[in-house]
Amino acid sequence: MAEREYVWTDQGLADAQRNTVDLAEAVQALYAPAGLRYERGIGDLLMIVIGLADTGRVIAVLCDRIESSLVFKIIAVRAVQGSDLDDWRRRLG
Repeated sequence: MAEREYVWTDQGLADAQRNTVDLAEAVQALYAPAGLRYERGIGDLLMIVIGLADTGRVIAVLCDRIESSLVFKIIAVRAVQGSDLDDWRRRLG
């Protein structure tokens, strides 16, 4: 199976900066091993990936698929906290 490609948008870069998420953390979350990453499709084109970064923080990345390709635009990034973090742990469990 071909691997996905992720590209940054200006919106995604601004969101990562606003939410104090390092770009490397977002990339690490996207490519975290399956046991440390949870993915969920939202409709036909959106996907959220929640994964563990090397810093130990869990990072959520919202992506928008470019048509029917395996290329996704990164449109939002944030660190996962509180009940969302508990939910991520349960889904991996």
